[in-house]
Amino acid sequence: MRSLRVLAAAYQAYQAYRDRGRFASDEARLRAAAMWLIAAQCAAGGGGYAHSFHLVHGWRPPYAETTGYIVPTLHHLGQMLGDKELLSSVTTAARWLIEVQEPDGSFRDLAGRAQVFDTGQVLIGLNYLAEHTPELGGDAALRRAAAWLVSVQEADGSFIAHAYNRRPHAYYARVGAALLVAARITGDVALRDAGLKNLRWTLTQQQPNGFFRHLSFADEPPFLHTMVYVLEGLLDGHAETGDATFLASALGFATRLREVSDTRDRVLRSQYREDFGVANHQKCVTGLAQWAGVAFRLARLQDDAGWQREGTKTLEFVAREQLSCTAKPLHGGLFGSVPPHGRYMRFAIPNWGVKFFIDALLQRPRAVS
Repeated sequence: MRSLRVLAAAYQAYQAYRDRGRFASDEARLRAAAMWLIAAQCAAGGGGYAHSFHLVHGWRPPYAETTGYIVPTLHHLGQMLGDKELLSSVTTAARWLIEVQEPDGSFRDLAGRAQVFDTGQVLIGLNYLAEHTPELGGDAALRRAAAWLVSVQEADGSFIAHAYNRRPHAYYARVGAALLVAARITGDVALRDAGLKNLRWTLTQQQPNGFFRHLSFADEPPFLHTMVYVLEGLLDGHAETGDATFLASALGFATRLREVSDTRDRVLRSQYREDFGVANHQKCVTGLAQWAGVAFRLARLQDDAGWQREGTKTLEFVAREQLSCTAKPLHGGLFGSVPPHGRYMRFAIPNWGVKFFIDALLQRPRAVS
């Protein structure tokens, strides 16, 4: 029976893949991606957004971590498009996040474990809600989440207790940056100290060649997804504090990646070793969507057309992978990997890849007419 399901999934993937990338404009891509997220929310029960759609296993349960950072993306897009359905989706997701928060302030993963990263990513959404939609009442949830993160932080600024695989991760820089935003919103100096401590610990993990230690989920070369996470965290930290060391660190890593893309790989690959050698020649589509967004961001910060070209080249690759077919669970989505059976999110469409694709599209000029 399982073999039949796998064969059916393979055929479904073939049909969807054959028809990918057929959208006429960035606005059409944005709308299709947003509608995929709406479908994910409906499939998960109308609260949070389903973790992913898997060709064999179907829709996964709602996922607090990524629902947290999808909220700002869809709210921004809904406002740009004047789309009431998107804004209503955000309201529903925000209320669901507040409902599922644990009494201690943490948020749990799909296995029911309190997780630092998950909580930090929800904090990104709660911060946004506090600044843009305070009527949804997320202020108390924001304070509880931030306080819990401070309570489990290590003395050196890293996170180990309640970290994935109980080990430190440099890509938790996104958590440190979220704490800095929460500190500004609440006026809580302890949150600012914790955020700075985490980002400064992250800087100590950078090696002379620009690569960071502790970028992977486990004992393997990191996926591009988490490699770009550390860049996003450092750039967010720089945006919040103006600290030039955060920008310099991000540029040191990003510039090496751009050199690799320009001179060897054309489009960045799925996994890299610490010497920037390719460990996996597949493509991590989610990481590429993130990388396009970071490149556009650096183009603005550095007034550098080279970064604009890198972002455009990468985004055009990702856009060609967006699924355009009649099957609702697939239309508008992006497989985690190219090819779809690649190691990152094999045969699955993760909701966060669609979110980061929307973010990158919104940073390209005239995405919406």
